[in-house]
Amino acid sequence: MEDAPKPTSKLPTGLVTWTTLLGHWTDLVKAGEGLKRSDVADDQAWRESIPEVIRLQAITFALAELDRIEVPDRGLARDRAAIGVEEASARLDDLWSGVSMPAALLDIASDASLALEAAVYAGLQWIRWRGAGRLEVPEIDLEVAGTAGTLACAQPGTILLPGEPVAWWTEREPPRELVGEAFESEAGPPVQIYRRLDEAGCATGDLVAPLADLPVGLPILVPISLDGAPLGRFTVDRERWLVANRRAFEAVEGDYPVEYEPGASPTSED
Repeated sequence: MEDAPKPTSKLPTGLVTWTTLLGHWTDLVKAGEGLKRSDVADDQAWRESIPEVIRLQAITFALAELDRIEVPDRGLARDRAAIGVEEASARLDDLWSGVSMPAALLDIASDASLALEAAVYAGLQWIRWRGAGRLEVPEIDLEVAGTAGTLACAQPGTILLPGEPVAWWTEREPPRELVGEAFESEAGPPVQIYRRLDEAGCATGDLVAPLADLPVGLPILVPISLDGAPLGRFTVDRERWLVANRRAFEAVEGDYPVEYEPGASPTSED
C-alpha cells in the first residue's frame, strides 16, 4: 500500500454538514492512488484493511476542513469522527492480531488520531495588537467572557509588542476588552509565546511557538478554556503584573524582534 493520497477539496464554498464533508472525502480517497494492492505475503489482511484505511483517511481530511461546518454542529462532528477512528483502528488491530501491523497502516491511524486532537482548534482566530507602541493588556473580566469554546489570553498587565498575539479563540466570542480598531483578528494556529529574560529579569526577546514545543522562556498566554471545559484563570493582580512587566522592559530600547517557529505563524503568512 502506498502513502496516503493528498487530494485537494473541491467542495462548493459555504458551510456544509459533517455527512457531506465526510462523504466528499470518502469519494476522493476511494479514487486516489494510495490503495493499490500490496504484494506482501498476507494479502488478505491488506485487502480487508482497505475499507478501514478509506475511513481513516477520509476522516483525517474532513477534520482538516471542520471550519466549513456551523459552530454549533462541530462538537457532534468531532464526536462522530472519534467514533469512526476508534472503530476503524479497532478493526485494523483485529485484522493484524498476532503479527506486526505494517508501518503504513500505523501511520494512517496515527494521522487520524492527531487530526482529532487538532480539530478542537478548527476556525481558530488570533487577536493581534495593531495600535501604536506596546500594548499593556487591559483588565479582562473572565466571568463575563465565560468558558464557552476555546480561549487562551495574555494575563492582564502583560506588555506585548505590535503584531504579537494577545489571545486566540474559536467557537465563541472573543473577550469584549480585546475588540476594537487597534485589535486585528486573523486565522492562525494555537501557539504559546515564550518570553526570554536575562539574569536581571529584563526582557530580551519573545518566541512564538506551537503548543507541542517547549522552548526556554516564560509562557505568556494563559489557557482559559478548551472546547467548553474550563482550564485556567488569571492568577496575578493586573497592577502588580504591570509593574513587573514595566520593570522587565526598562532597559529595552525600541521593540526587539519577535521570532516565530515553523508552524507558529498566522495562516495568511504561511
